[in-house]
Amino acid sequence: MARGVKIDNQKVQEIITSYALTNSYNATAKECGVSANSVKNIINKQKAENSEEFAKVCKEKKEEFVEYADRLINKAMTKLDKALDRDDIPVNNLTTVIGTLYDKRALAKGEMTSNASISIKMTDEIKELSK
Repeated sequence: MARGVKIDNQKVQEIITSYALTNSYNATAKECGVSANSVKNIINKQKAENSEEFAKVCKEKKEEFVEYADRLINKAMTKLDKALDRDDIPVNNLTTVIGTLYDKRALAKGEMTSNASISIKMTDEIKELSK
């Protein structure tokens, strides 16, 4: 969008919706075709003027995305099940789609998408040497 061009209400709603899902100024800016600074200004203004409404819209958009992702995952799983019996759909394509959707859905739900814990067991001999 050109510098100094007023952003209309429809574009503001698009920005709010995108930000609710991405929680990123840069990703929203790219998706909506505006600068990251414009996104930041719009989001901050919305939070300041309508904090409860803004939070409600963000929650609703995330819930809508989770429902949509669930439908797509189920659809992809059905195709994957059928593809396992045939050779017409590359299984790696479906597994990539399913994995990506699981991750996106988990992020929208506020869940972790990876196991970041590390557990190391040391023998008594190694424990003694480490002292």
